[in-house]
Amino acid sequence: MSQVVCCIICFVLLACTNQTTTNREDHSSISSTESINEQSFLKLGGEDQYVEITGTSDKNPVLLFIHGGPGWPQTPHLRYFNAALAKSVILVAWEQSGCGKSYMHNPEPKKLDKEQILNDAHEFTRILKKRFNKEKIYLAGFSWGSVIGLELVKKFPEDYAAYFAISQVIDIQRSIDLSREWLQYQAALKKDKKMLDLVSRLEKKDTTLCKTQLECFFKKYEMLTEYGGAIYKKESATQIKIAETKYDDYKNYDWIAGFMYSCSRLGDAVFKTNLTTITELKVPAYFFVGRHDWSLPAVVTEEFVSKLKAPKKEIIWFEESGHEPLEEEPAKFNKAIIDRIKN
Repeated sequence: MSQVVCCIICFVLLACTNQTTTNREDHSSISSTESINEQSFLKLGGEDQYVEITGTSDKNPVLLFIHGGPGWPQTPHLRYFNAALAKSVILVAWEQSGCGKSYMHNPEPKKLDKEQILNDAHEFTRILKKRFNKEKIYLAGFSWGSVIGLELVKKFPEDYAAYFAISQVIDIQRSIDLSREWLQYQAALKKDKKMLDLVSRLEKKDTTLCKTQLECFFKKYEMLTEYGGAIYKKESATQIKIAETKYDDYKNYDWIAGFMYSCSRLGDAVFKTNLTTITELKVPAYFFVGRHDWSLPAVVTEEFVSKLKAPKKEIIWFEESGHEPLEEEPAKFNKAIIDRIKN
């Protein structure tokens, strides 16, 4: 990754009480202890990207959240499920180029690849450290965001106090194979001929089912959801859908279009991810794993963590969750984050 030069930026503050926009150019350290509620477009890597920052005190630790997908913004979910975090940390939701409000604001960013997202995340980290006068910040990466997160803490350990790996991507092809095998096993137990046929067609790369690797991945996720291997409980799926449609500023967002666009631009970075060569971190690492996650099967995470050297490492299990523990068991998730930051 090339050295990122911190540029002069412009914050566009949007007060939640009246939804009006003002410009702010000074992001220097803050000496007050005021609460924070900002919605901003920030220029990173030459592109305007959406940022939302909330907290009860600007003296609290900073937690930068990197969303999954790709192209699947976590911001409305964080508002709905994880707002309690903002009582103890400065919660920073960042929407990468090609995602969420960044995508709606600029649907054709000039450069969109994994290296650029890593550069943008590093640049944003430095901005946050300077603005809030922090030697280090906390980092959370969810699903696709965990690819960026793990590589960030590996390359720049001096910037981060700890890393929260939520449904960590490690070896995507092995995870895909294991999840397909699980689907086949469950379908056989249930004597579900329709699902067995779909799994067989996936394995044979039947183009009448899905033409591209991306389409097949999405189809498999739908199949996992049917069996509770993606989102474990139906009531959780209902609540997640409410979160995605609750807020006026996301009601016009096309979630599938954002996902497909980002995946198409990122290409091999999505389906050739293999982070098993990372065997040591210089920061504490906490792995949040849904017991019923068969999109990224837990056994891959367990093997990775068993070989990982770190100042501290821990797997936190979520017994009533699939792939999305931060939404399926939000109270437990929020407490787990806060407890580990306080300690």
